[in-house]
Amino acid sequence: MKADKRFSRGYTVQVAYTWSKFMEATGFLNDGDPVPAKCISDQDYPHRLSLSWIWELPFGRGRKFLANTNRVASVLVSGWQVQGLYAAQAGQALGFGNVIFRGNLKDIPLPKNQRTPDRWFNIDAGFERDSRKQLGYAARVMSFRFNGIRGDGINQWDMSVIKDTRLREGMKLQFRGEFLNALNHVLFSNPNTSVTSTAFGTITSEKGYPRRIQLGIKLIY
Repeated sequence: MKADKRFSRGYTVQVAYTWSKFMEATGFLNDGDPVPAKCISDQDYPHRLSLSWIWELPFGRGRKFLANTNRVASVLVSGWQVQGLYAAQAGQALGFGNVIFRGNLKDIPLPKNQRTPDRWFNIDAGFERDSRKQLGYAARVMSFRFNGIRGDGINQWDMSVIKDTRLREGMKLQFRGEFLNALNHVLFSNPNTSVTSTAFGTITSEKGYPRRIQLGIKLIY
């Protein structure tokens, strides 16, 4: 679903939302299995929202406010734009390998308000974590991945401020200030899913990048 709305007062807004579910049957749980195992795809991101907007500030030459200022003031206040881009996306589906599990799969995910980098899911839901009791050559029954058990998703704002200054006919000077991950929101990598690891269920790294500020000047002719 995508919506594109343009307003007569200098606003442009675009909204895109997608909902999907991708299954796959390309891998075998065991070498002797007659058919591939059906499970959620590692490329499945069921929800994605993208919101972008542009606002041409109503100041200066040809605008609602300060249209009749002197030449110097007009150069300073004219030609400003503010842009934003917001992206939100569900996390990647997780799996645990060929493990011994004696609980209820529904008990593994934690509510959002209980998830932390030190405990992303319920490691006490029924996993056998003793390395001496792990399966050797037993047939695998645990699915590759689970739809309801996911890593961290995307939740990020990018912002920019643009100033166009007309130098003469067909030539302008553009200043750009870009703020990537403007709110400095941390995006976590997937948690450790090795049941015998002391870091099981914890997150030890980040994906993406911290806030970045980029300034630039461009001559357009």
